Amino acid sequence: MFFSNCQYLESIEIYCEGYFNEKNLFDIVAKYSPKNFYELELNYSNNAKSELLPEELESFLVSWTNRIPRKSLSLIIDNDAHSFKKTDENKKIIEKYIKLGIVLSNFNS
Repeated sequence: MFFSNCQYLESIEIYCEGYFNEKNLFDIVAKYSPKNFYELELNYSNNAKSELLPEELESFLVSWTNRIPRKSLSLIIDNDAHSFKKTDENKKIIEKYIKLGIVLSNFNS
């Protein structure tokens, strides 16, 4: 419902605390974000723990690849995202999609 009322939204910043399930967020963004949307910023608190599995990240990026119109996703990860950015598999997946021009990524610590 959120995205249906924001058809001109281009970017969103999400604050993550505790155990945060990015899969649910990524599913919603992939399915319902408006055509103009291109930037997702995740800000993790110090106590946040990512639950994102590599196959879930890959699934989201495949969905993003198939969007029309095709825009690169600016994925910004701030603070210490624990397993999200420290998992070698997730890093490799993001690097793969950066090389393909699907993701513009920025990890800030």
